Amino acid sequence: MKGTIICYGDSNTYGYDPRSFMGDRYGKDIRWTGILAEKTDWSIRNHGMNGRCIPHTASQIRFACEQTEEWGRDQAPLWLAVMLGTNDLLMEPGFRAEDAAERMEKFLLVLSETEAVKSGRICLWLIAPPAMKRGAWVEEDSLCLESERLGGEYRKIAEKLGIRYTDAGQWDIQVVFDGVHFSEEGHRRFAAGMLKELSD
Repeated sequence: MKGTIICYGDSNTYGYDPRSFMGDRYGKDIRWTGILAEKTDWSIRNHGMNGRCIPHTASQIRFACEQTEEWGRDQAPLWLAVMLGTNDLLMEPGFRAEDAAERMEKFLLVLSETEAVKSGRICLWLIAPPAMKRGAWVEEDSLCLESERLGGEYRKIAEKLGIRYTDAGQWDIQVVFDGVHFSEEGHRRFAAGMLKELSD
């Protein structure tokens, strides 16, 4: 085993199946995290959660830091891959890419101060999520535009903090009728993009 990748994200990391009314998820063989686990020597740990925004309240950040310290006890190498921001744009009226990026930078700065990250046991990996598209959940073109701009704003953060960065907005990920959640093909394409990242 090469190491562990902790995938910390929202419903598209969790693998939410939008055809379900009960919060069910796609099968492991369909979720991008499951495909990645099957096709690599890395241990892939899915820590996606439906509805998760970038942690920004004191309790959210404290819990994330506690989790990070706990994960840091595992055998290295360890990557903490953070892919968030979509729900921030959806849930915060008038939120722009810059606002989500500011929230993300503050969160990553706090994570950087945890012993697990400072010691080098965990390396941070920022992933910009694919852009939203017009759909049942996305009725405003401005949401699509801001989600498209998120990649450029996140790149600035990664360069500033000196951490690994991936722009999944370049992968042409298919979403379903709601304009937000990955289709089965979207999960396959996302997994293919991650596999390429790991091979480079």
